[in-house]
Amino acid sequence: MASLGFFAFGAILAFAVRGDTPGIDLTAVGVIVMLVSIIGFATAVYRERWRRHLFEESVEQGATPPLPPDDGIILVEPTAPIVAPEREIVPDVRH
Repeated sequence: MASLGFFAFGAILAFAVRGDTPGIDLTAVGVIVMLVSIIGFATAVYRERWRRHLFEESVEQGATPPLPPDDGIILVEPTAPIVAPEREIVPDVRH
């Protein structure tokens, strides 16, 4: 997530950069960037959990889910029969 990169950038500004720029306190800017990135990270985690909850709830109720979550997990209804795909049998023509 990009917010972790911004957190690292803010930490570098706050704790590692030693410069004297007139009118700008780099420590304060770094702390502000870190706080904003924490808020962004928390928002992203909350939204992902909310999306997953909506998806799972709609599957349980039998409704069409809005959009599948992007985690690669495929949900299958447990009562659906499992059928193997049909294969075409090709005769061996080697002699």
